[in-house]
Amino acid sequence: MSYTETILEYVYDQYCLSYNMEDAIDFIEDEIDFTREEIKDMIQYTIDYNKEQFIKDYKSLVEEFQSKLTFTEIDCKKEKIKWPQKSGVYVIWKNNDDSSHDNLVYVGMTGKYKRVNQDEVSFNSGTFDKRDYRYTPYRFCESVKDGDKRYEFSYGPTGKNGKEQAKIKYQHDAYEKRIPYSELKIHCFHVSDNHREYYTPELLEKKILTKYLKSSGNLPPANNEL
Repeated sequence: MSYTETILEYVYDQYCLSYNMEDAIDFIEDEIDFTREEIKDMIQYTIDYNKEQFIKDYKSLVEEFQSKLTFTEIDCKKEKIKWPQKSGVYVIWKNNDDSSHDNLVYVGMTGKYKRVNQDEVSFNSGTFDKRDYRYTPYRFCESVKDGDKRYEFSYGPTGKNGKEQAKIKYQHDAYEKRIPYSELKIHCFHVSDNHREYYTPELLEKKILTKYLKSSGNLPPANNEL
């Protein structure tokens, strides 16, 4: 590893302790002979590089599933989403743009293995369209009760708990953020019930979320846990 790479790695490691730019610079400027602006530039360079690397890895994953005909891209319109009748992982992007790390909004999954008895597990193939009935941590607003907020993707529930959110889900202030369907792009990675395949829905979801976390120190804005 070169001197430059060593310095960049050290600086970014200090930033990752808190993911706070100013706190990291305050500490680092006493440790190495660089100006605050130079340190800031080094941190930002590495942040940008990691985000670009995430997109490259994600595109490779898309290509892998496309080659197996197990990938669907949905360009949403002002109408009910037409989901593929499959199970797997869905990735929601805003601004109709999947080329920027900052546009990824949510990663979720449907379908899981459950034990039937001591000798058998079965695949509960819950399909993508079952996501339409959720109201936390997000909601696909497709009911006439949504009024002028119909055909929006909403997240950031304002209810104190799930029970309260269920009661207020049609209210215009029920969620902190809303994105019109016309600005949404959804990627569906189909994962079958063949356990001999490399991925299960949960493994694929965790892979994408983990890479996102490592690239930014955060989760997509509509995701609350990993």
